Amino acid sequence: MRPIPGLMALLLLPQPRPMYHWRDAQGQLHVTDAPPPPDAVMVRMPSASSAIQPEPPGAARPARPVRAREAGLSPVQRAAWQALDQRMALARSRNDPRTLEAIADSLVDDCLWNGGLWARPILPVLAIAVMGLLGWWLALGQGLALRIPILTGFLLLGMAFGQMLLAVFLYQPQAYRLRRNLALLEVHLGGPDLSPAHAALLQQRYRALQEGAGTFQPPWRFPAEVLALRHALKQVVVDP
Repeated sequence: MRPIPGLMALLLLPQPRPMYHWRDAQGQLHVTDAPPPPDAVMVRMPSASSAIQPEPPGAARPARPVRAREAGLSPVQRAAWQALDQRMALARSRNDPRTLEAIADSLVDDCLWNGGLWARPILPVLAIAVMGLLGWWLALGQGLALRIPILTGFLLLGMAFGQMLLAVFLYQPQAYRLRRNLALLEVHLGGPDLSPAHAALLQQRYRALQEGAGTFQPPWRFPAEVLALRHALKQVVVDP
């Protein structure tokens, strides 16, 4: 079993819009983002500005806050998540952990590389190349004692500049997408609720992921945190 083709592209970076729940003359339920006809019977019409409210101290936290986490999804995105939830449930009913892990892997990969992010690793290469060429040009006509330090210095500057570009234009967007979509996956596991221990594990991995995407972190820190998140996510989806 494979995840729905193109499903994850619908899930990334959702934009909030109003939702209308209404029934027609035959009693059929409709969910649309356009206002219903005048003769429709409204069932529920949430506000477009609805958001998760902070919990008062000591308040009981709902175990499965699906509606709160889906507040910003369009009807198409909501349907895509529901389809994903059904596929997870089917895999669980068949006792198929490999499919559950494959779905989790597919979601992580789409968060990392969908929407043109696959092309952004070229940015640090370009930065190093440009700074190297600039250093070579400035070193022309200089003696050997100055030529090598100048070229080396500009290459190091290119590496530092390339790391900043990588963090700002690749790692940080990837971290945002992963945290946003995996938070939705937590409530679309195909039936079971996420245990408190696994919820805490994912929160720990999200924090480490955000730290690894920092501008002044070494370039290998974020990929290492993504790998750790993959392992944790597979553990969670197979046995929530």
